[in-house]
Amino acid sequence: MRILLATFANRHSSNMGVGRHYNKIADILEKQGHELIFFHHPNPFKVERTTLKHTIIPMFAGCFSNAFGKIFEELKPDAVHIQSEVGIGLAARHYCNQHQIPYSSAYHTNWDIGMKHWAHLPAALVWQYLRWYYKPASVIHASTYLAKNLLQEKGINNRIEIFPLGVDLGEFYYDPDPSLFTGLPRPFFMTMSRVAKEKNIESFLKLDLPGTKFVIGDGPQKKFLANKYANKAVFLPYQNIRKILSMGDVFVFPSRFDTFGLTNLEALACGLPIAAYPVMGPVEIIEPGITGYVSDNLTEAALACLSLKKADCISSVSRFSWVNTAEEFLKHQILLN
Repeated sequence: MRILLATFANRHSSNMGVGRHYNKIADILEKQGHELIFFHHPNPFKVERTTLKHTIIPMFAGCFSNAFGKIFEELKPDAVHIQSEVGIGLAARHYCNQHQIPYSSAYHTNWDIGMKHWAHLPAALVWQYLRWYYKPASVIHASTYLAKNLLQEKGINNRIEIFPLGVDLGEFYYDPDPSLFTGLPRPFFMTMSRVAKEKNIESFLKLDLPGTKFVIGDGPQKKFLANKYANKAVFLPYQNIRKILSMGDVFVFPSRFDTFGLTNLEALACGLPIAAYPVMGPVEIIEPGITGYVSDNLTEAALACLSLKKADCISSVSRFSWVNTAEEFLKHQILLN
């Protein structure tokens, strides 16, 4: 099957969770003889300031482009999947509707929270837009039951299929390097994500915790936070991830924005219990008292995680399979012929 994908993600990119999601699916499907062709934003979400110029314009760039239609006619795919709710996703949506082409879509982002950070838009207006955006989709892919319930509560009545994300256990496993971080006080509290405002990383940096805090990743807010918290945290690029995570004691997930939180699985696979807010994603991943804690008091949750066993965290991720995710993604495509 040849699937044309309109997405924020770039092929072979890993700096965004949605990028790892679709790249893992592509890797698996291509080995099975399928094609997942990325029609993508060139520089997704390179925005820092909540202004019209720096937020709304970049996010909606490409929405009037004719490029999707030209690629569709050239490739003649068997199915279309539109992940991007803005920009080129709108161009793909318009073309499919205009030519009566059925397609699948996906809900990966809590847009009401994101747009509050990016453009100060009220949630009611965001959900009005999302109801309009999703209405023509034949099926919506969601990663959790809470995500499905949220969409239904907000008046999105499409068929919704649920399948969780996975973790690559050949890439993420317990593999500590004792030569790392010598001289830094323990315990080591770590977070990992695209370093952007909506990820709420500053709330992690403000926590009153002993030891050393680590922020792993890159993004538009990294320079600002690294300068502001220069003597209070260690900032690392997205490199040597497995060994860095394996040296940690607790993974703190401060985001309220994600619908799943792929980094939670990657941290668990490397032996880190998770401290998170009781929000969509973490509440369906974390086994309280075994693999982590969820609480509105993130400091208490992080400290409580210090007593949990790495072995329990590692064994818990075996139920999350990228192969299953890829198979479900393929099964819920809408064939055009």
